[in-house]
Amino acid sequence: MSIGKLLISSEKLKSFTNINKNVDIEAIRAEIGIAQDLHLMPLLGGKFYYHLLDQIYATGNTFNQDELTLVSDFISPYLIQMAYYEMIPHLHYRTMNVGIVEPGGVEGGRNGVDAETMKYLRTIQRQRADFYMMRLQDYLITGQGQGLFPEYNNFSTRDGITPEKGTKYSLPIVLNHTSRYGWAQNRYRNNGMSTYGEFDFLNPPCWGCQ
Repeated sequence: MSIGKLLISSEKLKSFTNINKNVDIEAIRAEIGIAQDLHLMPLLGGKFYYHLLDQIYATGNTFNQDELTLVSDFISPYLIQMAYYEMIPHLHYRTMNVGIVEPGGVEGGRNGVDAETMKYLRTIQRQRADFYMMRLQDYLITGQGQGLFPEYNNFSTRDGITPEKGTKYSLPIVLNHTSRYGWAQNRYRNNGMSTYGEFDFLNPPCWGCQ
């Protein structure tokens, strides 16, 4: 696990969220590491993920310009939102020497939100993180970042986790081997079925257009 090797700082997470400045830095660092391992590594693949960490910790922050743009403009915004998503339950409940307690039992009797409100806030936060995930994938797969990163494009199962290049998000319905750009349309066309994709027509067809 790479919890000790972080692509964003605790200070940056505080600066771009409403996390109070007094929240323990070590708790924040732990959740950033969890967000990286659980969510970012599957998107980038193990080979590219550990390559980026090595650029910071093994070779002394030697990102090339393409990697710097990727980390600063696309990975960091995603990690900020996803790390906050992972933090929410642990801001609501704290593990103390007496067990797991609510904030009211820790900070002078202050009342935290109830569990349902906490779940609602976490849902909103996940939607934000999903947007930045989509943005990161678009940049790597179909945007200006495609073809720039050999560790992302050239990999094998021997490298560990392979990059997740589909778009699944956190919806209850999952369509395998598809993307927002209709990469699976050829399957239907080969079977003689008509399809429509956002790049197929400048003016989408409608019932009254004929």
